[in-house]
Amino acid sequence: MQDRNRWIKLIKELMIARHLSQLEAERIALADPQWRRWVERQINNDMRCRRMALSHIRDNERAALIERQGETLKVR
Repeated sequence: MQDRNRWIKLIKELMIARHLSQLEAERIALADPQWRRWVERQINNDMRCRRMALSHIRDNERAALIERQGETLKVR
């Protein structure tokens, strides 16, 4: 739970400091290999995160930062 709160805080800070959209802030955050691994672990093991990731894919289509590879979700 602590990492989830850190993730949310990071995204909010990026959005405010750089005047970014949520998608742009997430793209920047996912450039960090540690965050990328953490997100991939979360979206494949935590059902709440998985549902959010699937919604992200549906809502953003080609611009989505996550893709489905069979039953596995991966950060692009």
